[in-house]
Amino acid sequence: MKKQYSSGVHKIIRTLWGFVLLLCMAVVQAADKQVIGWLEDVRIGDADMVFKAKVDTGADNTSIKAKVLKKFSRDGSEWVHFRLLNKSGQTAVLERKVLRYAKIKRKMAPSIKRPVVKLGICLGAVYRDVEVNLAERKKFKYHMLIGRSFLRGFYLVDSELQYTLQPSCPVIKGD
Repeated sequence: MKKQYSSGVHKIIRTLWGFVLLLCMAVVQAADKQVIGWLEDVRIGDADMVFKAKVDTGADNTSIKAKVLKKFSRDGSEWVHFRLLNKSGQTAVLERKVLRYAKIKRKMAPSIKRPVVKLGICLGAVYRDVEVNLAERKKFKYHMLIGRSFLRGFYLVDSELQYTLQPSCPVIKGD
C-alpha cells in the first residue's frame, strides 16, 4: 500500500516538474521577443516612408495601400509598377516582381486577387524582407496591416498598447 502511494506522489511530482519546465521554456521564448501594440509605426525601407500600421494577429500576411499603375513583363516574369501613399501625404513609386496573387475572401462580396510583392519593412529595430499584398484599402482606417508572417518569431502583441516603438533600422533599398 505504501509503495502505491509513493508511486502516485512521484507521478504528481514528475507532472509538476514537466509543467514548470514548459513554463520556463515559454518565459525564455517570450524574453527573446519584443512586446508591441496593436498600432505601430513601420518604415518601408525601399521608399523610406513611415506608415501607421494596424498589427493584426488574425491576418496571415501583410498588406499595404497601393495604387497599381501598370503590370508589365521583365526577364520573362510579371512585374508591377505601383504607388504608395501614407497618411502624411508622402508618395513613392516602386517596381517589384509579382511573386504570386493572393485570393482575398470578403464578406458578402466576391473574392478578389491582389498582387504580392516583396518589400523591406522595419518595425522597431527589426528589418525583414516579407511578402506584402498590394491593396486599395480605401475603406480601411490604416494604410497598412502587419500580419503573422511578419510578426512570427520576433514580437508579442499587447492589445492595450499603441505606438511602443519607432522604426530604427538603417534605410535599406530593395530590388
